[in-house]
Amino acid sequence: MKTKIIIVDDHTLVASTIADLIDSFDSYTVTHQLRNGKELFEKLAVTGNVPDIILLDINMPIMDGYQTMEKLQAQYPDLLVLALSMNDDEASIIKMMKLGASGYISKIIKEEELITALDSVARKGYYYTDQVAHLLASNFKQKKNIPTVHFTERELELLSYIATELTYKEIAEKMFCSPKTIDGYREDLFLKLQVKSRVGLVVYAIKNGYYKEN
Repeated sequence: MKTKIIIVDDHTLVASTIADLIDSFDSYTVTHQLRNGKELFEKLAVTGNVPDIILLDINMPIMDGYQTMEKLQAQYPDLLVLALSMNDDEASIIKMMKLGASGYISKIIKEEELITALDSVARKGYYYTDQVAHLLASNFKQKKNIPTVHFTERELELLSYIATELTYKEIAEKMFCSPKTIDGYREDLFLKLQVKSRVGLVVYAIKNGYYKEN
């Protein structure tokens, strides 16, 4: 079964070009092309329309990427979202990641990088480039209002696996617990580190040395 993707972008020519490229991949199919967040939530409200991955433009009329991402986190927290932008605006990238995006790609992305990004998000739940990792790491340094973070042993163990190729289910097997328990640890880490996606946890884990080979 192919991984279902919805593209939300008011630039129809760009969206169609990306859709055609995705449809040429064996494992993916674009089910809908929409112009803004309002159209997206109208589509998601219909049974059977929830995709596996959303490609979400940042700058859109009516309901932009930020508003859409925030509402997706509240109503569909398990949906995987790749932020889309025409330029590499650092503030926009950081804001989308903070709101819970699983990664970021440029609209002028090459075919090889697009399939890499989709494969990474579909399997691991996140995708980040060196540029995004650097931006998020710098952002962690700038946070002055976060007190010293204290982790439990299990949270530290999860952090050690978070930057590996393992899925959450596979991490649960490594830690001899249920996926639901892992979800609980993950949510606690989100709160402590003030992030909303695995990308944020990955960057924190790498930056602070919480990493081991699987």
